[in-house]
Amino acid sequence: MADGLLDGFEERADHVTEEVLRDGTVKGDYYDAVHESLVAKGLVLVQGPRGCGKTHMMRYTWLVCRDDKTQPLAIYVSFNRYLRLEPLLRKRPDALTIFQAWTLSRILQAADDLDKALKGKKFDILDSFDLDRASIDKLIGRLERGLSVSDRDEEIVKALTIDGVADAIEEMATFHKRKRAIILLDDAALTLTPEYLVEFFDIVRVLKRPRLSPKASIYPGTTEFGPRFHANHEGKTVTAWLPVEHQTYREIMGGIAQRRFPESSTIPSEVNDYLKYAAFGVPRAYLAMLREWKAGNYATTQQGLNTIIQSHNDARKKEFLSLGLKMPRLATLVKVGDTFFNKCVETIREANENLGDKNEKQIMFGLESSSLEHLTDRMINLLIEAGLFYEHPQVSHGGPDRTYRRLTPHLSALIAVRAFSSKSKGTSHRAVVEFLSRPSTKHPVRRQIDTLLGQATLNELKLDLPPCQVCHTARMSEGQKFCHNCGSKLVDDSTFTRLMKLPFDEVPRLTEWARQKLVDNHIRVIGDLLSLQDPGTELRKIYMVGSKRAERIVTAVESYVDEFVS
Repeated sequence: MADGLLDGFEERADHVTEEVLRDGTVKGDYYDAVHESLVAKGLVLVQGPRGCGKTHMMRYTWLVCRDDKTQPLAIYVSFNRYLRLEPLLRKRPDALTIFQAWTLSRILQAADDLDKALKGKKFDILDSFDLDRASIDKLIGRLERGLSVSDRDEEIVKALTIDGVADAIEEMATFHKRKRAIILLDDAALTLTPEYLVEFFDIVRVLKRPRLSPKASIYPGTTEFGPRFHANHEGKTVTAWLPVEHQTYREIMGGIAQRRFPESSTIPSEVNDYLKYAAFGVPRAYLAMLREWKAGNYATTQQGLNTIIQSHNDARKKEFLSLGLKMPRLATLVKVGDTFFNKCVETIREANENLGDKNEKQIMFGLESSSLEHLTDRMINLLIEAGLFYEHPQVSHGGPDRTYRRLTPHLSALIAVRAFSSKSKGTSHRAVVEFLSRPSTKHPVRRQIDTLLGQATLNELKLDLPPCQVCHTARMSEGQKFCHNCGSKLVDDSTFTRLMKLPFDEVPRLTEWARQKLVDNHIRVIGDLLSLQDPGTELRKIYMVGSKRAERIVTAVESYVDEFVS
């Protein structure tokens, strides 16, 4: 607490060390298949919600390939800062051209880093474009900080082409005696900027060659590829989200804990299994709950588990509800989606109560596809993106015209409402683990969406229009130019601008002391800090804030920003 930060363990795979990647990666049929898909030829889309292992598997594959000359040349690059370029869409007519240059620069930057890490002679990939590393770094830095580009930056934008970068990577692979190359494009689901998302996958499509295979991580349900990229034809999609019904689910999750958190071996097995199920196939969540259990000083085992589950549920719900903040036009879909999710959870709870003495469990429901409209589909997809639903392949019942979307709600939410307690008022963790170990029923609970939400609620579904920025009055129509209340000109606020206006109360790892220090020094919102020429130096001017504390505060804020947009 003394450094102005709350204690917290960073489980994000983009921050773990190479040693953790090398020794902490679980070997097994499920994750081995993901790794093999990343190494194989052809374009691959790796899908799953936040924390399920997409980044970990990409970085692990990059490390394995880097250290094994028989493997393809593997370039790993993250695009988690894409939203910082969003304001360009409203400032420059050539925003998409600049975004393309930023994307290609990021790839070249990562390729140059890889070349420096490989043993033997060096290949200057930037020389192919008559560029140097400093120029590329400056361009990326200026674009991500929202600064105006220089004349030199404009020259770089013109010099970089997709085919030119692809040619250079193939030359680099040949130079290092690798038969082919793969590009691991992490955080490729640029869902907060659909204009960039379409452009990004057009770049991916053009990069694909016989000796060059792009691999991109995406979210399930909501990633839109644009008119020129056809996911089913361009390559294949694999999921990094381990389903709880997988035959070796508990063994795989246990193996992750053994490598990443050895202290888990001292946790009672029934507690460990309970947390495995509550994590719903997301290793980051499982590791976080294990650490919370070890750090807690709970009066009883059940009290501790109830506290952990409640905290986990609150975090999942907050993440889903934040979509309404990130994309205000989806606010109504998110609000109704929250109600819909709770209805589904209650439906599963009732179904399990009605099983009676059957040695079965019910964790899946089916929605008749014909009852779903465009907006209800979009609402469900947002819940899948947030990891609150796991979607299974669609099936037909009663004929080819009756197909069902089959979904399993997050198990921690089901546990919280005692869906696996067999009508008991208690919440024994042993009873829950025993219940979840049962085979699933043959058929899901089948429903039509209007029976869950009611037609009146469905009629209210809409895409919201941004309010007036002056008086906050809701708009009357999409084409409205001026506010009907105050007369001000209506302007669409960008997601990044809204993020910059958030107060430090939204940054979870800052203490109240640190927040107050920032506000007292006229640094009131996130944008105030990040817009400083040198945030670390400015913070050190504050009484009792030294270099280490300043660095930690800046890191906490920047990590929150990256998490917000990822």
